[in-house]
Amino acid sequence: MSYNKTIFFPCAPKRFKVDFYGESPVSAAESLENNKIALDDGKKEATQFYQGEILQLREEIAENQKNLLSSISEKVDATLNELDKRLPDLVTSIVERVLPEVNIDGDQVKSIVVSMIEEFSNGEEKLDVFLCKKDLDLLKALSNTANEVSDDDTDDGFASAIAGIFDGLEGDDSLIDGYPNVKFHQDDSLLPGDCQVKSRYGLLDGRISTKLRKVHQELNGND
Repeated sequence: MSYNKTIFFPCAPKRFKVDFYGESPVSAAESLENNKIALDDGKKEATQFYQGEILQLREEIAENQKNLLSSISEKVDATLNELDKRLPDLVTSIVERVLPEVNIDGDQVKSIVVSMIEEFSNGEEKLDVFLCKKDLDLLKALSNTANEVSDDDTDDGFASAIAGIFDGLEGDDSLIDGYPNVKFHQDDSLLPGDCQVKSRYGLLDGRISTKLRKVHQELNGND
């Protein structure tokens, strides 16, 4: 007989009673055991749930971290590439602004000239050196100081004075000891620190602007 079936009696039933209707009673020990099992199952389900949540959160954090690092790396690469493009112009611009403020003396002019002359392997080669007026005057002053130390008598001084009258007409000779075949000329188109050397093979350009252009090309990776 199913408990879900409704039974109708024509009159009130007699001589029987219902003491309990429902599931069978459970003992206290069994109830405690059932509660413990249910609690353990609940803890297990909660642990599995939150472990899954933590794992998903870790994966999301790892993905966000990966995307962030990738974005930072791209920005760093873009910044470095931009610096590579702008650095040559920045360096040459700074040098061009600073160089005019730098004063050079006769010894530095001499060093510049000697370094360019020595690029010619043949010491007997006749060379024409071109300098701006300021650098040429510094070189002359340096040469005159050295000559004054070696002048002893009036005749030599008179000869030097006569020779000085004609200095600069066809270029100045022997301004640097050890280079008798080098003649020096003034070139008003040059700037302090510039130097050009002319030989029978051509012109060696030692202008600062030319050097800066070469540095700029090297910084840009151009040969």
